[in-house]
Amino acid sequence: NCLQNAGIEYITELDAPLTETGPFYTDVQPGDLVYYNPLDSITIIYSETSSVPTLTKMGEVTSDLAAFESLPDNLEIRIAAE
Repeated sequence: NCLQNAGIEYITELDAPLTETGPFYTDVQPGDLVYYNPLDSITIIYSETSSVPTLTKMGEVTSDLAAFESLPDNLEIRIAAE
């Protein structure tokens, strides 16, 4: 399950940590799909925000981000590679 956070992102904690050790980046953009190392979570950024230096970009949302603004606070999201 993904939880909406502060009107900028959806977050889900993973059952087990990834083995990711970087590279980390701080230039977060709306649409980024990131791994947040300290909480072992995947985050979908859908609005402008500041960043922290513990994010690893895993991909990006290629559809209209406006759809996220009308979603409920708690939902299931499936992430798949093309």
